[in-house]
Amino acid sequence: MTERTKHTGRCLAIDTSSSAMTVALLEDGNLLGEVSSHAERNHSIGLLPHIEELLASRQLKPKDLQAVAAGVGPGSYTGVRIAVSVAKTFAWSLGLTLIGISSLEAMALGGADNRLEVPADGLTWVVPLLDGRRKQAFTAVYAYEGASPLAAEGDPDASWREVLPDGIRVIGPWLAQLRSAAAQAGPGQAPRSILFVGETEGFEAELEQFAQDWPGNCEQLSYGIEAQYIGKLANPRLARGERADVHTLVPNYTRLPEAEANLLAGVQMKKGES
Repeated sequence: MTERTKHTGRCLAIDTSSSAMTVALLEDGNLLGEVSSHAERNHSIGLLPHIEELLASRQLKPKDLQAVAAGVGPGSYTGVRIAVSVAKTFAWSLGLTLIGISSLEAMALGGADNRLEVPADGLTWVVPLLDGRRKQAFTAVYAYEGASPLAAEGDPDASWREVLPDGIRVIGPWLAQLRSAAAQAGPGQAPRSILFVGETEGFEAELEQFAQDWPGNCEQLSYGIEAQYIGKLANPRLARGERADVHTLVPNYTRLPEAEANLLAGVQMKKGES
């Protein structure tokens, strides 16, 4: 058995970083089932029932799991905490292997896998977008070659990689940075296509302008995170022995929560007045 297809057992994958509350069950990287809903304010109430429903549909109990993978964000401050806290509780109480996965990377992989127009060859940059309000986006850039980002075994293939890391960026300067990076990329690194996925609706005008300014193929796909792609990213990493410590795994908040940011801004303003 190769390293790519090494047995990793049953993995519960969860993500609550956006309006999508999504739970999936995989075995050795193969999807057994998935339950998803969209109700951002009810994630803390609905997550455990979703997990119970999914396990019951396969006549399984939590003790039948071997691993749990959580989307660690970035995204909704409260939402990210819910998935990570539940995953850590499962891992600690049941002795499960724990791993954290970028929610943006899972969004990028899922969007690419659900892509409507698939080129036969060439490099595609995938740009996930989660609305961060005030024309900001939680975003990153990932890349893959050819028609699919998934190998025959269902895991991300050898060409799947990070180009620019997760962060929160103002959409206008960010798109200008993307155009510059694509234009300056060396041979074999320049994208033939750029695919924007996720919460694209709030950035329609900016994305339309980008498509007009950039000479390559540009696509948009409105897409919500599916937990199966948290699991598909986790599987080869678990097979390689990657693990997260149950006591030290924390969400990737990327920025301060709004209440804390406002508090700090008020403190700094008072200092300036004194």
